[in-house]
Amino acid sequence: MKVKTPKKPWIGGRVLKTGIAVFITSLICLALDLPAIFAVITAIVTIEPTTHDSIRKGIIRFPASAIGAGLAASTVYFFGESPLTYTLAATLTIILCQKLKLYDGTLVAALTSVAMIPDLQDYLFLSFLIRLGTTSIGITVSTLVNVLILPADYLDNIERRNHQHLLQMKNTLYESLNRLLNVSPQDKKNHLSYEVMQRELAKTDQLLHYQRKELRYHRFKFKKYKHYITLMKTMTFLQRAILHLGNLQYLPRKMIFSEYEQLLLTRAKTEFNQLLDNMDKPMEDSYFQFIDELNQHLRYEFSYSRSSPRLQLHEYQLSGKVILFYELLAIHDLLEDLHHHILTIRQKERNGQ
Repeated sequence: MKVKTPKKPWIGGRVLKTGIAVFITSLICLALDLPAIFAVITAIVTIEPTTHDSIRKGIIRFPASAIGAGLAASTVYFFGESPLTYTLAATLTIILCQKLKLYDGTLVAALTSVAMIPDLQDYLFLSFLIRLGTTSIGITVSTLVNVLILPADYLDNIERRNHQHLLQMKNTLYESLNRLLNVSPQDKKNHLSYEVMQRELAKTDQLLHYQRKELRYHRFKFKKYKHYITLMKTMTFLQRAILHLGNLQYLPRKMIFSEYEQLLLTRAKTEFNQLLDNMDKPMEDSYFQFIDELNQHLRYEFSYSRSSPRLQLHEYQLSGKVILFYELLAIHDLLEDLHHHILTIRQKERNGQ
């Protein structure tokens, strides 16, 4: 299953929206003869990956900015512009925001607090209101830009990443079996590829989370919602499969395999590779024959290990071989479900559904 990796745009959507928000914010502030710096700072940090986050964090940042501006005015009133003023304004702003659980507004509040100190003159309360007003302009403009301009759409990116996860799974499974067969002694490399796959899956899951939030705020076609559900189901299969793949990473290397078991594991590498390379094509008969042999050998190994007197010397109920063949069958079950899921998607695409 070949995946085309499109070229990344020179300017990303969030960068473009940030530029638009800064331009509109500064335009409004200058037209009203208000200082634009605080509004621009707020506009920059308010652009979030999703509309939901932009609105939610904007609501948090407004009271946080009010706290920062208020503390700046208070410290200037008592101490004037001095090192102690900057220290107290920043420190007290951070402490108060943390105590009030305004975590997402702490940065904006602290920046507002220290940045407005040099400009505070005799009319402290008026300066406080002006800073609060410009901050409100920045939050409002950036939120509206995030909602109305280039709404986030991660579906195509998620689909590409899911295809890449299949390739990562193929490579990690191949390396894991090589390690058990002592073909590849590089344990660190194998663990590294597994950890990389875990991190990449977590990133894809985060994108799905972003997309779910985004769908709440925009009218969308039912086809797009079905696409999201399909990708989420694919992700579920991948997450379950990687759990079993992870169990292979911790099997003991010093297992002695019979000639038949070595042949079976070698076939496992070939059959799983072929399946993961052709997830959108029907399964071969040889694959089902291999799975049947794997299943039969698991049953034999389990009954043999239970009757072996060596197992009575320790508390383990399952031998390393039983765990190995069980995990391979568990991976097969999930990949078979995923294969059926992908074939169903392709069939619907051909039928124009």
